[in-house]
Amino acid sequence: MNRRDFLRAGLPLAAVPLVLSSRSRAQTPASDLALPAPGADGWVSLMNFRDLSGWYTMLQRSGRGVAEQRGMVTFEDGMLHILGNEVTDQPAESGYIATLNEFENVHIRVEYKWGVKRFPPRTETKRDNGILYGLVGEDKVWPEMVECQIEEGDVGDAFLTAGTRCVQNSHGNGLFAGAPGYNGWPRPGATPAFGRRGGTPPTPPEPTSARKIKDGNFENLHDWNTVEVMWQGDRAAHLVNGRVVNVLSRLQQPDPQHPGQFIPLTKGKIAIELEFAEIWYRRVEVRSLA
Repeated sequence: MNRRDFLRAGLPLAAVPLVLSSRSRAQTPASDLALPAPGADGWVSLMNFRDLSGWYTMLQRSGRGVAEQRGMVTFEDGMLHILGNEVTDQPAESGYIATLNEFENVHIRVEYKWGVKRFPPRTETKRDNGILYGLVGEDKVWPEMVECQIEEGDVGDAFLTAGTRCVQNSHGNGLFAGAPGYNGWPRPGATPAFGRRGGTPPTPPEPTSARKIKDGNFENLHDWNTVEVMWQGDRAAHLVNGRVVNVLSRLQQPDPQHPGQFIPLTKGKIAIELEFAEIWYRRVEVRSLA
């Protein structure tokens, strides 16, 4: 099977996101790079799939603007191709490609498929990538952000880096306990589950950092996958092929003005990892949740 047949094989996966109200475009600062007009369903493509317009690259040691020069980020057949360059004995650099714009209150959706190349020092480990959101502060590897993990067997995990933190929530009834609204979030003023049962409300857990493990495995290792992040205010949900696998609330970042304190993480850049394994993306888009 040639490369084009490999990439095109299989029907597109039909994600089943929760029904949301759509607005004309994802929210971005007016001074930033203009996005293309949304489609009739409200989705806006963040890439033209010809070049890195609206994006930049960042590597751990080499910094900005080097990954594309090394062929680590290219566009082929109308798709984003990550780490399709030649594998050598030299250890590869990790990093990311990030939007120039910042976003808030958005539904992020990507479609990806693994390639076959793996780079040292991870030639025998699980293939790894990720969708990063809420990326703020200094560009480095890794910055303040939340990652929706894309790794074999772990798609939908959350990683919180550089001091970001959150609370991981149950989502047995919609996305949060309580009466779910039309878009999966609780309706304004909805009575929490413990209030309907009676008794003393539990003490809210404190936000923590590090890894939040997803609770389902719905990825396809040999075909296209749809991964979504619903990020609204200081809460988010991760979906894999139409199933919610992780829900986060009280997303927080270190307060740059007051060391040792935290502020809600509600706005930031969107990025895609460069992480030692070949991967293709044919869709990278957002829709407003405002």
